[in-house]
Amino acid sequence: MYKLLIVEDEVWEREGLTDFLNWSELDIEVVGTAANGIQGIKMAKEHLPDIIMTDIRMPVMDGLKLSEEVKRFLPDCRIIIITGYDDFKYAKDAIHIGVYDYLLKPVQKQQLLNALNRTITAIQRETQREEYVDSLKTQLTERAYKERERFLLSILRGNEQYQGLIDKNDFRYTFYSHRTAAVVVRVNVCPFSEGMITYEGQEHFKVFYKRIRDSVGDKGITAGNDVENGEIVICLPVKQKGRSEIEEVIHLIRRQDYGQNKPEYIIGVGSVSKDITGFVESYKHAQTALRLLFFMKDTDILYYDDLNPPEKAQEGAVYEFLQSAPEYSKKILNAIVSSDSQKITSITDEMFDIICRNHVDKNLVCNFLADMTNEISILLLSKGGSFNSEFDSGDDILEAFQSCIKIEQLKKWFNTLLIDANRYFTKKRKNREEYIIYSVLNIIENEYMSDIGLEVIAYRLGISPNHLGSAFKKYVGKRFTEVLTEFRMKKAKEMLISGKDSIMNVAKKAGFISTSYFCTVFKKIHGISPMEYREKHDYGNEDKR
Repeated sequence: MYKLLIVEDEVWEREGLTDFLNWSELDIEVVGTAANGIQGIKMAKEHLPDIIMTDIRMPVMDGLKLSEEVKRFLPDCRIIIITGYDDFKYAKDAIHIGVYDYLLKPVQKQQLLNALNRTITAIQRETQREEYVDSLKTQLTERAYKERERFLLSILRGNEQYQGLIDKNDFRYTFYSHRTAAVVVRVNVCPFSEGMITYEGQEHFKVFYKRIRDSVGDKGITAGNDVENGEIVICLPVKQKGRSEIEEVIHLIRRQDYGQNKPEYIIGVGSVSKDITGFVESYKHAQTALRLLFFMKDTDILYYDDLNPPEKAQEGAVYEFLQSAPEYSKKILNAIVSSDSQKITSITDEMFDIICRNHVDKNLVCNFLADMTNEISILLLSKGGSFNSEFDSGDDILEAFQSCIKIEQLKKWFNTLLIDANRYFTKKRKNREEYIIYSVLNIIENEYMSDIGLEVIAYRLGISPNHLGSAFKKYVGKRFTEVLTEFRMKKAKEMLISGKDSIMNVAKKAGFISTSYFCTVFKKIHGISPMEYREKHDYGNEDKR
């Protein structure tokens, strides 16, 4: 709605104007009324009205002075003067001040309606004009940005057409005829918590890029060089010695409000070149800084000039990693199948320590980890499982790894996948072990009288005796021989009490080959011999009879 302020010293006229029209039908809201020019200015500053209706002659400050003052801080406000004085000088002064309309009292309703409609139409046209001008400015600015971006990318890619423009002293080159430096921002376009690079993720990157571009403005040229890897390149003119100009732009980037989707990023700064023809070299230096930043903790900005050469991966270090990588892959796969989470962690930590210590090339590491992840995925599929993470393909995994801007992020990604796989095998192993223990207990219950042992049962179930023994103790809390002996003793006691079998037959039916061994074990457990146990319980039964 349009905001209207009424300024009139006569109370009855002020109130009359307030109720004179159905303002809501005109899409107008009366935001306040004032009795003189001073009050009117105060209320205008408070409410910022679109329209002011005022009398001329008022105490303290008249309507013309009010109009003049208001126009200073609200130049677009439309002022309608309603006065009883038909004086050419007043009208002339009003026109000079910029009053939009001038009505004489008494004002007829239709007359005021016409004036207000003209005023609203003028406001709408001005708004449309401003929007159109703003749109043109935005388009022109965007075109300028795009042209400069194409220019910078062509410099980086050695485009001959643009090289010709440089040779002809094109305006873009003359603008950067002084020293330049490359500032490269690497954005994490695939944050760990969000999963794969999606359309939404790319849109976030575009917003981030635009914010950086707007922050840099005319201080340099900004280009999105590699959207998939989240790379933004800035060409900065360096007119002064030192880093003040570079630090100023970095400060602008860091303090920019990126909203709720503030991304993680690192910044590499190349060495200063003599002019834009040396910018490619500066860009390569910035890339080197980014490669080293990948391995650094608690640091997100690095100047190439601060490096102590040769801070880069050595051929020997890369060879060492390539030699050891297959062994690490094998160890991790075995640890996953064995559900040994501690071993998985220790092997992974050791592997990443070698990677960090030797600054092994990121692409090499990402490809190796992606290959290993694919092996784990195939292993999971062969066992009826899969990753919980939503990877569509091996390319998705590689893309996710390559998007990481820090080694800690890459390690976190990889560890999450290992934990995922280990959790599946642990659950599968637990389910299998529970089934095996149930099978062993069932065999004991139904075949206790036979010559059964751990080795025999393990062979029947297709696992090693050692593994069966440790699993049985883990789930039951007792050794296999203890449980088997206890169950046999239970059955022996039942036969001693209820039957007339000889001690030898009881021992045999309970699964003991040797009667003497049965008697020894029985007395050790119960403190009396089998015969004494039978006599004791026979005596008790006779008393009951």
